[in-house]
Amino acid sequence: MLDAKSLELLQSLKTDITASKPVLQGLIKGTGKSFGFVTCPNGDEYFVPPDDMAKVLPGDEVTFTVTELADGKTRAELESLVASSIDEFCGIYHVRGKAQGVEPFNSAFSGWLFVPPKQTLEAGNNEMVVAKLRRHPWETGKAQAEIIRLLGSADNNRSWYSLAIQEHRLEETFSAPELAEAEALCQGQLAPQSDYVDLTDRPFVTIDSASTQDMDDALHAQSTGDGWLLSVAIADASLFVTPGSLLDLAARRRLSTTYLPGLTLPMVPEVLANGAMSLQPDCQRPALVFELSIAADGAVTDLRVQTAHVRSRGKLSYADVALWLTDTNLLPADYQQLLPLQQATSAMAGWRRQHGNPMQDRPDYRVRVDNDFKVTAVDKETRDVAREIVEESMIATNASVANWLKADSALFMTHRGFKPDRETELKGLLRDTVAEVANLNGHDLTDFRTIMAAAAGLADFPLLTVLQKRFDRGAWSNSAAAHFGLGLEQYTTVTSPIRKYSDLTTHRLIKAKLLNQPLQIAEDLVSDLNERGNIPRQVGNLIENKLRLQWLAQQPDQVWHATVVHVTAIGLIAQLDDNGASGLIDMRRKKDDYSHDALRMVLKFADHTYQLGEALQVKVARIEDDKMMLALV
Repeated sequence: MLDAKSLELLQSLKTDITASKPVLQGLIKGTGKSFGFVTCPNGDEYFVPPDDMAKVLPGDEVTFTVTELADGKTRAELESLVASSIDEFCGIYHVRGKAQGVEPFNSAFSGWLFVPPKQTLEAGNNEMVVAKLRRHPWETGKAQAEIIRLLGSADNNRSWYSLAIQEHRLEETFSAPELAEAEALCQGQLAPQSDYVDLTDRPFVTIDSASTQDMDDALHAQSTGDGWLLSVAIADASLFVTPGSLLDLAARRRLSTTYLPGLTLPMVPEVLANGAMSLQPDCQRPALVFELSIAADGAVTDLRVQTAHVRSRGKLSYADVALWLTDTNLLPADYQQLLPLQQATSAMAGWRRQHGNPMQDRPDYRVRVDNDFKVTAVDKETRDVAREIVEESMIATNASVANWLKADSALFMTHRGFKPDRETELKGLLRDTVAEVANLNGHDLTDFRTIMAAAAGLADFPLLTVLQKRFDRGAWSNSAAAHFGLGLEQYTTVTSPIRKYSDLTTHRLIKAKLLNQPLQIAEDLVSDLNERGNIPRQVGNLIENKLRLQWLAQQPDQVWHATVVHVTAIGLIAQLDDNGASGLIDMRRKKDDYSHDALRMVLKFADHTYQLGEALQVKVARIEDDKMMLALV
């Protein structure tokens, strides 16, 4: 047993050792369990044991030292709390006996945060709430929160909508002054613009879902003998929403319309989005009209841009147009112009297949809900002739406008192809599968298209899908650059100004160019589009996935057809073909030895190799915690 002097010496030695260790700085990463990790700016991660994790929250910035353990592993020893980003958060309020707290709606958190009785806002058990952190756990290991807003019962789907909307800082409503500004614009509609061309005699039609009211685009095509003239009329939203106005600021905060099952959060008030701006049938509307000259082989040979007044002759649905063009005997006399429209866009699709990058046709899934937001059905929508007409018209318009703007400082959607950190491994994969293109330059658009075409032509291995899994994200830029994913020299989006702030902005740039005025694009807008532009779609996916699982839980036990969409070291992610729900098939349950080829994205067993795109038959094993587990039949 050590005497007092020896103990003092030992403690001094420990202090000296600790003082000699380098102090690092990093961010806490929660795991949803009692332990966590701290991540350094260079990507290094260190284990944080439960005792230290009890003192911090996910996202906290801390200083720490690293201790080497006897088994060769390392552990972070937290030194100080530098900053905490947690302030307000969403979660579910629980009452357990005499205790009550909030479980954050964030899988990185472990457990729940205590709420004092006087700060519950009289929330009920299992109620969704917005809470505010009142005491950080750094000093005591015990955090406290206060309920500041009630969102509704967790058993109510509308509450889940509110939670997701609040969590991602979306706006559900417009202020009274914003609504008043919109109403003022609609009083008697805007007077016709004297400098706009009159194209109201051209029989445009809109093609969209039957329920759509915010119609951005209308189409018309006519044969020219050696090709077609395709006219694409896009709602002139910028005539209503002027820079710096209340509506402009509101749209700028939202960046786009958010579409949720049974609920739409428009970028501008509905009185404009569904009314005065929308290309409703038999209503004169201001528009930007893009006239594309299409050659017989589908190439766009010329673009003319003009501001005009137009009048749609019909609000057509995808279903009706597809039916009419499948059996032209059913085509109404008033819509015979759909025939040259189909011919032109079919030729354009052929040109893109030859000169662009191959695109895989993936179905869309529409979750249907009743007035109480309870899911009633999940509809599968596949690409048909009607959707091809609209899709090809929009892509051609966007690409043509980008070419027209390429010398200017405007908004461009760019895509640089493969992720930079995957290039070396992909070279090896190409040598093993399509050696003839392995030495091509993946940073050259022509070479990139050649690589992707070769991958699409491989019959015995889904190389195209494997390569697309290694694609980098698209990004907005204020200068023209290639969109490798589409295989185009440059690309932008102009066809949805009612729904997207990027398109509204590009309309303003187009008008400036038509008037020979300087084009200006704010750098902070480009950054904001890249940082927040996908949030509405992320919220939509979150809600749709939850509803899809609810619907699936109501179905009788059965065998489902599914497709492998991802491969991990522990199993397969399979998507049900009929409804789009995805889940993990844990292949470790087979108890057989197997190997995981991360590069090729395959799992190899003695009797079978599983790969992307493979068709499976599966059953639902269980649905819990918003994670669907599937089991092979």
